[in-house]
This record gives sequence, structure tokens and C-alpha cells, in this order.
Amino acid sequence: MSAHISFDPLLPWPVVIALAVLTLLPCLLALGTRRRGGLLRLAGFALLVLILAGPRWVEHSARPLPDVALVLVDQSPSMEIGARREMAARALAALRASAGQTDATRLIVAGIPPATSGGTQILPALHQALANIEPDQLAGIIAITDGEITDAAGLPRNAPFSALLTGSGEETDRELRLDNAPSFGLAGQTVPLRLSVFDHGVNDAGTTVPVTVTEDGQTVATVAAVVGQPLSVNLPVRHAGPAVISASAPPLAGEVSVINDQAAFTLTGIHKRLNVLLVSGSPNQGERAWRLLLKSDPAVQLVHFTILRMPGEPLDADPRDIALVPFPVRELFETDITKFDLIILDQFNANDLLPAEYLANIAAYVENGGALLAEVGPEFAGPESLAGSPLGPILPAIPAAPGTVTQEFPPLITPLGARHPVTASFAGAKLAPWGRMEAATPTPGSLVLMTGADDLPLLVLGRAGKGRTGILLSDQLWLWTRGGAHAGPALPLLRGLVHWFLHEPALEAEALTATIAHDRLSIDRRTLSPSYPGDATITDPDGQSRIVPLTQTAPGRYTATLPLKKNTGVWKIGEGGKTAYAVAAPENAAEYQDLAATASKLRGAAHNIVWLGRDPAPALGPLLTHRHATQITGTASQPLLPPLPALLIALALITAAWWRENGASA
Repeated sequence: MSAHISFDPLLPWPVVIALAVLTLLPCLLALGTRRRGGLLRLAGFALLVLILAGPRWVEHSARPLPDVALVLVDQSPSMEIGARREMAARALAALRASAGQTDATRLIVAGIPPATSGGTQILPALHQALANIEPDQLAGIIAITDGEITDAAGLPRNAPFSALLTGSGEETDRELRLDNAPSFGLAGQTVPLRLSVFDHGVNDAGTTVPVTVTEDGQTVATVAAVVGQPLSVNLPVRHAGPAVISASAPPLAGEVSVINDQAAFTLTGIHKRLNVLLVSGSPNQGERAWRLLLKSDPAVQLVHFTILRMPGEPLDADPRDIALVPFPVRELFETDITKFDLIILDQFNANDLLPAEYLANIAAYVENGGALLAEVGPEFAGPESLAGSPLGPILPAIPAAPGTVTQEFPPLITPLGARHPVTASFAGAKLAPWGRMEAATPTPGSLVLMTGADDLPLLVLGRAGKGRTGILLSDQLWLWTRGGAHAGPALPLLRGLVHWFLHEPALEAEALTATIAHDRLSIDRRTLSPSYPGDATITDPDGQSRIVPLTQTAPGRYTATLPLKKNTGVWKIGEGGKTAYAVAAPENAAEYQDLAATASKLRGAAHNIVWLGRDPAPALGPLLTHRHATQITGTASQPLLPPLPALLIALALITAAWWRENGASA
């Protein structure tokens, strides 16, 4: 119960104030000059002004409100370490039990959800919870956490803040941090990887720690890192396509977790501009198409020349008038041949267009890791066929009867081609027809991806030593570049071929790849075999393995997708002698920088700090401040001056003042 005087004026306050000035000021002047009746006149007019002000006696009835204790429970990933989650659950249960013993305190529990960046942030959850709590009722804020709070400096000071820490005391932790992890690099070059090792909770600055760097499970470097100091490692980019790079340090004795003793990322190797040498045996209709197709790929740098005359053919003019600069045939096919990533022979024959030793150089170049693609026409069936040259042993097909076949035919993707990445996307499509091709027999081990007339091989791929070879047994590819009814996938086909010759991982026929996105692991197995390749074996970052079956999604393609409970570290996937790696990088990297439970970040902000691993959870009462908040339940009001009696008294006082003043003057 509470009471006070309030005013309910009969007239607006400005009018009441004006009347008070006009009436009371003359009375005060008269009183100052000691005129008779001045005091009575002042009392009368003062009473009139008071009546106009409307004084009232107001009484409130109220009921007490309970104090509110806000409990924030840390739900960040670092709370999964050890028994932290169990400690937090027991502490919360103890607080609920303590609050249930009295009606004077109400408990509100809110979570501190995982943040996408910046570590564990308490303020967003705190402000959201405080929006639903009356400030007069807030008796205290309690956080159940490991202490790794990154925004503790902004905690409010209007209520006591207590920290219940999920640990037995200050802990230690080793962290390997990637200061700069490159995402891309040129294949065959090196890229700088900068990393640092930090030991939290222990003063061992200057200590040397060995760090091992691996690429897809293979060690590429072992370096010595000084604790607390950055280190740079030149990382080789061994091939094009993605590779999982992992750096790891040995555990720190007694540390709370080894999760952040390693860090991993994906490095994608990219080719520099691809050097392609196109040699046309003679001017032909497809020559321009080859140039346009190759130059449309921004990754290709093309060198093209056409042989316009036979060696030894007489000239009608002086050679100095024919060419200002002699063509560098010797440089191309002797000293500079290894500078090319791919050589394309377009309708080329062995009729002394190039000396035999140059063709032998091309064969050696392929066997040492180079690539050769031949597009052949009727010359392939003649006596000067490439099959009879030093290139013959590395070609994936040799001429066969009846030689040149002149009839219209639609190119078809073979069942093997439907499984090969170069031609799989065209399988089942109706392709525009060609009009001529060469009959040939594939060599052992070669792959027929396309067929033409009479089911003869049309596109054949093979291997020679360390290199790759291919042959297109028709000079009609240019028809697909004409548009209209003849339009066909010339550019995708040629681009796929070029990048297959360059060992692009995405175009490998036998491959196992894995990726992680949105906490899901996706496995992709490609094979040329028509039968099921086998189940995949998945090994998680902790070394635990499981078998996962694969599902066929297309010819020669098998996949599997599964959710991940552990969202950090390197996963290893194996199947049929093939191995793939996938890295799960945490969205909130700052959350994993320091995993040691600590009170250091909350000192100065917390009024109470309790280690749940060594002390029992405290009762709720000592952590709170009683706020004595109340809620008004009723109001009673009555006038202090009954209007009519008060008005009569005021008039009587004014009349008495007039009588006294006039009586004295008489």
C-alpha cells in the first residue's frame, strides 16, 4: 500500500496559475504594507486557488513481483569438448531446483547459439532475452559457459553477472592457425602458406614445434615453427584441380583438445595458359573451324601453321621474297617441342611434310608425358599414312579396310563413351550427321568413345608411355560449326578433349572425389567399368571408419551423400584402391582458436566466477540482488478539499477581510 497527493485542476493549469498571480500578488503587497485584513484576504484567495488546483488523496494497492534470473547457456561447438555439456546440464538443473524452492524468483533460460563468425558472442542472445524482462525485476545474469566469450566487454552493469565455467580451472590448448591459406595456384609452381602455432594457457613463447604439411595424405614438408611467431612454407602445386592441404602440430602435454592442433583447406591447382600446336597438312575446310574452336577457350594459346608446299617443291620466286622470316621448324620440333601441352595434327600425312626425325621427336614427346590428337581424312588410308610413320606405334588406331567410307552417318556415343567424362554429356543425344570417315581398328587398350558409319570407330583415345593420344577418324568436325541443321557440340567436345589430354581431374575416367558442404559429405565415383565399383570406406578425422554403399546416378557414375556430425577436420574416402580427401572447415574459425576453458576473458565483467568441475553449482540466491519490484493492482482517490464547504470558508475569509478593512477606516 502506498499513498500520495495528486492534483486534478478544475481549470487548465495556465489559467489556475494566472489567477493565482492576479489574486495572491495584491494580497501579498497589502500584507507587506500592513493593511488591516491582509492576512484574511490572503488566506481566502489562497484557499480559492487551492480549490481550483483540485488536490486529491490517492492510495495505491500493489503486489510484489518475483525477481527474474536470466540464465544463458553456451551452445557453441567448443562446449562439446570433454564433459562440458554434461557439466552445463547439471548446473542448469541445480539452478532450476533452487528457483523452484521459492516463489520469489523466476528463472528464464536462453541459449547462446553458435555464431557464424567472431567466436562465441553472448551479447546478441543477452539483448534478445532482456527485451522480454522488466528492468526493475532483473536480479542477475548467469552464464554457463567455457569462458571463451569474445564480446564480454559489452556486458551490462545494471545487474550482477555470474559465470559458471565448465572446467576445473584454467586449461591449456595448442592452436595451429592458418594466417594465409591460398585458394588457387598455378600447377607446377609453388604458393606461400603462412601459419602460426599458439599455446594458450601456458607461457612457452619461443619453443620450437614441428609442423607437418600434407597434400591429399602425402607429406610435402616438415618445418619447425616457433610458438607465437608466423611461419611461411612454400607449398608445391603438384597438379590441376583440388587438393586437400593439411598442416598439423604434435599435441601440447595436458591440453584440453587436439581438434585445433591441425588445420586444413582446399588448394585448387590451375593451368597457366595452355600451349597448343596445330599443324595442318594442307589447307582444308576444317582449318578455320579448328582455329575458332581453340581460340574460343581463353585458357588456350594457339600456335598454328599450315604446310602449303612439299619440301623440295620448286618455287616460282626467290625464297627471300616468299617469307621475310624463315619458319622455325627446327626450333618447334627439336628444341621447343616440350613447351607445348598438346600437339594437334590436322589431316597430316607422312609424305616428307616433316622429316622422320621430327615425327620421332613428337612420339618421344608424347611418351614422356605430352599429348597428341590427330584428325585424319583420306590420307590416313593412303601409303603416306601416319600409321606408317614414327608416330604409328603411339596412335590408338590403325587403318583398316575398306579405307575411306563416304556416306552420311550420325555420330553415336558408345556405351563406353556414355561413361567417359569427355563424351558422357552427349550420350543419348541426336547428333547432326557427317559425310565421310576412315575405317580403322583400335589398338589394344584404346577406348572407342564414338562410332560412325557401319559402327566403325570414330573417336578413339589411348595412352602412350606417360602421355595421351587420340584420333578423330573423320575430317568432318567442322560441319558442327556451321549452325542450322548441322549444328553440333563441336566446342564442348573439343574442350573436353583438350582438358582430358592435360590430365584435368574433372575429366579423369577413373576417379574418386569428395566434397563437403553444409555439413554433408558428397562422394562421386566415376568408372569405365559397367559393373558396381564397390562400397566406399569413409574415415573421419578421429580415425573412425565406416562403410557406405554407392548409388548409380548415371552410366559409370556412382554417388553417396551423408550428414556429418563432426564438422571440422580432414575426411578420407577409399574405394577400389583409389583415395580421396575432403576438408570440413568450421564456419566460425574464431570459435576453434582457443578451446581452453578460462576465466580471464570474464574478469572485470563477472561478479562471481564458479568452476563447475571442482565446485558444486551454487544456489541461486547468492548470485542475485533482490529488486523489490511491485505491480499496482488498484487505486483509490478522494478530494482533500470538498468544493462547497471550502468555497464557503474562502468567501467567509474574504468577507471578514473586507469588513475588517472597512471597519478600521470607519
